[in-house]
Amino acid sequence: MKAKNHLGIIIFNVMILLLIIACSQKQISPAPVTEAAVEAHGYSGPAWPPVALLKPGENPLWFEAGSGGPQLIESPTAASLTAFFPWPFARFIVDMQVWDDFLAMPVNGDGFLVLGSAADDSSAVLYRINSGGIWNSYTAESFFVWDDRPAILLYRNDFFIEPEAPSLRPQVYALDKSSPVPLAVSVPALESFLSEGPWEAEVLHRGSGGLWYFRVKEKGKAQATTAYFRTADLAGAGTRISVGEWRNSSNQKISEDISPCLSAIINAASGSRPGGLSLVKLISFEIKEPRFLSPDSAADAGGELLYAYAREADQLALAIFPDGRGFYSSEREPDAQAFALPPLPETFVYTGVAVFEKILVASWEEQQGAGIGAAGFMVLRSPFKL
Repeated sequence: MKAKNHLGIIIFNVMILLLIIACSQKQISPAPVTEAAVEAHGYSGPAWPPVALLKPGENPLWFEAGSGGPQLIESPTAASLTAFFPWPFARFIVDMQVWDDFLAMPVNGDGFLVLGSAADDSSAVLYRINSGGIWNSYTAESFFVWDDRPAILLYRNDFFIEPEAPSLRPQVYALDKSSPVPLAVSVPALESFLSEGPWEAEVLHRGSGGLWYFRVKEKGKAQATTAYFRTADLAGAGTRISVGEWRNSSNQKISEDISPCLSAIINAASGSRPGGLSLVKLISFEIKEPRFLSPDSAADAGGELLYAYAREADQLALAIFPDGRGFYSSEREPDAQAFALPPLPETFVYTGVAVFEKILVASWEEQQGAGIGAAGFMVLRSPFKL
């Protein structure tokens, strides 16, 4: 986590703390950029446009995910009066993923936001890797690691409206240190069914047994067919499975393959709510993609969603509910300790949490049914004893 480069040093010499700087990148044509094109250009990374140097303290720094990139705001109550859009078309933080010396966050309809290492581990450089408009007409859903790079699956969501955008080929965009824009990459498993008709991959996740599961759907038909697949390797074709197998693919019990500190945190969180837990969404420094864990009480309709983070190096584990309350454990404080993130306004919720260096990062959204209004992320100096 201490890796640095000349770009980071330059940033520190010229940026004003906590001030969003206008990015001077050129207008990017809305067409996929391939790995071959980047190699031919001769970029040397990281080639991402920096937008801010962050040094958070005890008081949180709030950022809104705007159309022009992240905007520093006083608090979520000061967010712009964004109209509620059905979530497939709204701008929000999709997920988080620890990757090398970075924390990557794809933004629906925009591109990637990345926190990178700085001169000290209580600061971070914020980068924006904009898609140049390519992502605007598609939904960013599944965040995973492909070819050792964070990658996002884009698709045309037809649940609310019939899509007008053309089918996207390829559907996956990866974050690459040598490119200032996300790169279009081919994932063979997700493209192996294309010859059979107007199919598009919609959802991909790592399921029980370490297998990959993905859902594909026909587009542009009144009676569109949905199919489900499973594969041990995304470099090869998948095997078709039943809808029942698909539904059970995320059924990984919390007692399996997780550290004692994380298990203690989840148990404490489950016992703190009358209905227990319905699902745990985990980000781990050691696991290459976010994963879902299902407690034994998953069938309980009253269970709640829990966002968890774990880092084995210092036995740090934490978890929060959407209201920001949760528990943490560390090597210095192994017993589960209650804590709470800064409170959010009514109708706002937290949607993820992670720790980067000594900075706590949490994404947030304003929600109304299936719609999302304002959205963004918050950074705070880590309150945990490490």
